[in-house]
Amino acid sequence: MPRISRKSLGTSFFHIIVQGINKEYIFNTKENIEKYLSLLIKSNCDFESLQLIAYCIMNNHAHMLIYSESILELSKYMKIINTKYAKYYNKKNQRVGYVFRDRYVSEPIFNQRHLLACIRYVHRNPVVAKIVQEENEYLYSSYNDYINSSGIVNDSTLKLVFGSSVNYIQQFLTISTPEKNIFLDLIKEKQSLEIILKSYCKKAEMNLKDIANNKGDLIKLLKYLVIDLKIPKKTVSEILNVNRTKIIRLLN
Repeated sequence: MPRISRKSLGTSFFHIIVQGINKEYIFNTKENIEKYLSLLIKSNCDFESLQLIAYCIMNNHAHMLIYSESILELSKYMKIINTKYAKYYNKKNQRVGYVFRDRYVSEPIFNQRHLLACIRYVHRNPVVAKIVQEENEYLYSSYNDYINSSGIVNDSTLKLVFGSSVNYIQQFLTISTPEKNIFLDLIKEKQSLEIILKSYCKKAEMNLKDIANNKGDLIKLLKYLVIDLKIPKKTVSEILNVNRTKIIRLLN
């Protein structure tokens, strides 16, 4: 069975989630948030085939919506950002060890409806958390970038999202609230993983039972889930009913 790339799933858009280790408040100050944001924007300029579409940085986690034509570029981008931030955070707080829970969680976006709903979801995080009453009151998201066509939002961004940079505001302001469980949230990984597995099996023209019974096919699936999509081994173990130790052994 040939390895199935994200590109074959028909998407170049990804919803990325990072969270502090043990849910620690790693973005608990203005200085910390601005540091992570500066790394996001600066590193974005270094990758020609990658574009930051939306973001929201909360106290213990952050959401990013990223367009990337290359999975390797996306992985490199996130590694650079999180490694630099971890060094900064540890030095500032005189600590050692991991700063982030896993490297990051990634959810592919398959169509424009999903894309627009993801933008809405990302920007509504502070409202849902009751930090602010309206999206435009929160300083550390890209919501106001869209309203003012500034910051990370330019003609290229708008054409990727809306197909045109002309008269997009009304469409942006009327994006509907996303359905429950549509996103790969850190608490709801299993539901989205089931959708990803269904798509994978359809492309591979195999079922999970057949894949699980073939060592080579199982390794390819595990690499896709754990290495490419950055889904935690614990979640993969539970949904595939494969011992976590076995997963680690097969991936080494």
